[in-house]
Amino acid sequence: MTAPSTATRTAVYVRDGYRCASCAADIGLSFQHRRAVGMGGSKNLPTPIDGLTLCLACNEACEHALQTMALANGWKVRRWANPEHVPVFYPHEFAWYRLEGVQRIRISSEVAMEMGCSVYGDDWMKWRAREVFS
Repeated sequence: MTAPSTATRTAVYVRDGYRCASCAADIGLSFQHRRAVGMGGSKNLPTPIDGLTLCLACNEACEHALQTMALANGWKVRRWANPEHVPVFYPHEFAWYRLEGVQRIRISSEVAMEMGCSVYGDDWMKWRAREVFS
């Protein structure tokens, strides 16, 4: 994936309320690619479902120290996974969402668990358990 278009970046910021999905900061925001783009990226333009609003500090942490947390909360998605099927947790709202285009559809934690397990199986449960008990 290459950089998002200006329209996609703006749509993601609007969808996320101009706040970091992780810490709710409203300054230093960046477009987080949920799927890894790798060295050099690809020719596919990211859609709003491929992106998330994160502050620069959280974006950096998701790439390094907080990778497991990022996977457990849907802020990052494995390269092979369809981001439409991976729920996203917004901790400052204590809520799970399914991303649908430029909309966030609130879902229960049970539905989030079903979605996460359908994509990642037992790994998702391990990641979530690590989140709850850390």
